[in-house]
Amino acid sequence: MDTIDLEAKVIAFIASKVENVDASTITTASEFGELGLDSMDTIQLLFDAEDTFGVSFEGEEVKGLRNVGDIIDYISKHPPTGSS
Repeated sequence: MDTIDLEAKVIAFIASKVENVDASTITTASEFGELGLDSMDTIQLLFDAEDTFGVSFEGEEVKGLRNVGDIIDYISKHPPTGSS
């Protein structure tokens, strides 16, 4: 999946999970707090993203995830788990 395709899919995914946020207002620089997500909401979003994108968010890298672009970068750098 190329970066532009992945970006569009992640933004659409986030828009579907976050109430009162339109996909057209989400950019790679959108921080979780700006989207109305607190720390627990962000954790739930990452759990849901694991299922949707087939990745596992773990390790020290996850602590540095602050915005939509960080999620896109993480997914692009980590192969889907359980793929055959």
